[in-house]
Amino acid sequence: MIVDCNNESIKSIFNYIGEDYGKCLYIYIDLKKYGLDDENFNIWIQYNENEEICAIISEYYGGIQIYSKQQNFIKEEIVDFINKKEPHVLFSIKPVIDSIKYSLPNYEQETGIVGELIELEYPPNKDVYSAPIEEFEEIVKLIAEDEGIGKPYGFKSLYEQYCERKKNNFGRNFVLRNKDNNEIICHAGTYAELQELAVIGGVLTSPTYRGKGFSKETLSSLCEELLSENKRVFSFYYIPSAIKMHSGVGFKQIEEWSKLSKIDEIII
Repeated sequence: MIVDCNNESIKSIFNYIGEDYGKCLYIYIDLKKYGLDDENFNIWIQYNENEEICAIISEYYGGIQIYSKQQNFIKEEIVDFINKKEPHVLFSIKPVIDSIKYSLPNYEQETGIVGELIELEYPPNKDVYSAPIEEFEEIVKLIAEDEGIGKPYGFKSLYEQYCERKKNNFGRNFVLRNKDNNEIICHAGTYAELQELAVIGGVLTSPTYRGKGFSKETLSSLCEELLSENKRVFSFYYIPSAIKMHSGVGFKQIEEWSKLSKIDEIII
C-alpha cells in the first residue's frame, strides 16, 4: 500500500532511513529542507502487509527517487505508481533500478556511483577560493557550455539555481583561476547542503586546462572546508574520468547508483 506522507509520518521516515542517507540523499535532503510545504516536492510511503515501511518514494520537479532499506519493496505496486506518474527520470541504487527496469520499457538506464569522502587523500590548492555571487555569471557560463553537466539545463535556469543556493546557504562554489589572465581554470561546488552533510556537484575544468590535475586540487580544497565543518561529503559520478578523480581525492563507493531516463517517443 502506497500512502501520502503527512506531518505525523515524517519522523517514521527519518527513523527508517537512519544513518543510511547516502543511498537516498535527495529524499533525505528535500524532506529536511522543504518538509511538506513545497508544492514541487511530494513524498509517499509504501507499507507491506504487516504495516511496516518497505519503501519511500519522493517526487521533485517530475523526477522520482525510490529508497528501500532492505530492498523488499512491492515491485508491482511501485511499477504501477511510476506508470501513473510518468516521471521523466527515476533514481535509486542499481539493485532497485535493475529489478524494475524491464517493467518500464520506455526508460533507458545509466549507472554510476554514489560515493562518500572518507579521508582527504589529495592536497588542496591554496589558491582555490569560495566565489562570491558576483562571479556566478562567469562560472555558470562555463558550466552551461558543458554537454555532460550544464548544457541540458541552459544558462538562465542554472544561474537562478546557483544564486538561490548561495542565498539560502544551500550551496557554495569554489574556483581556481589562472594568475596570468584571470580565466577560470576549474570549478567545484555543492548542489545541496545541510548541517550534517553536503553533496558535491558541478566539478568542471575549462577545456584549455584539462589533464593537469586541477579538478582534484579544486575538489580537494572544497572538501577540506566541508570536512572542517564536520559534514559528511557525498558525490554522484558516472564517467570513468570522474570516477578516477573522486577516487584520487579520497571518495569511496557506497553503492552503484542508477537512473532511468524516459526515452522520447518517436512519431513516424
